[in-house]
Amino acid sequence: MFGIFKIEIGDIMIDKAIIFDLDGTLWDTSREIEQIWKKMAKKNNIIINKEKIKQIMGFTKDEIIEYLFNGDTKDGNEFITKCQDNENKYLKKNGGHIYKNTIKTIKDLSKKYALYIVSNCQSGYIEAFLEYYSIEKYFKDYECSGNTGLCKEKNIKRLIEKNRITNAIYVGDTIKDYEAASRNKLNFIWAEYGFGKCNEYYEKIKDISELINIKI
Repeated sequence: MFGIFKIEIGDIMIDKAIIFDLDGTLWDTSREIEQIWKKMAKKNNIIINKEKIKQIMGFTKDEIIEYLFNGDTKDGNEFITKCQDNENKYLKKNGGHIYKNTIKTIKDLSKKYALYIVSNCQSGYIEAFLEYYSIEKYFKDYECSGNTGLCKEKNIKRLIEKNRITNAIYVGDTIKDYEAASRNKLNFIWAEYGFGKCNEYYEKIKDISELINIKI
């Protein structure tokens, strides 16, 4: 359940927090990323399709290199860096497929809870999401592997320590999200509409709006 933590922001005391995953939880950019990566892949003789894109959504850069390039760091890093730079530019300008009810739910939840994002994405990707939909003000903080070089488990820990959070819940869509949350002793809400499967969770949701009614 939610724990209590105290952060002074003006005269406001925040005592409840929700930490979100991004891909497969708040939006789905696999279609957009597929097209961006296909253009780059054609130049590098790499086969990229929607299923491969969905497989790597939520992976760190190192995990993508291992999956697509069998650990070839030099070629993999160069290819992925170019793809991710193009992703950020495109998504900041055009957005992606945001799940139904996401913006309204974020606005409603922010009236009661402190909201955060922790993702395995590259630097600039979370900012593209927040800026395109003009929802920066509803989130207190965010972290990603592109900024820190750390896995999701460690980035959740980092964000918790930075914001002096004693407990929160984590909302994500894969077993990796569950594992990262549980290692930080957070209850996990599984977004079953996302990319992954998960048999371990505190609660599951078919639509993000269900978070409003979950008793924690």
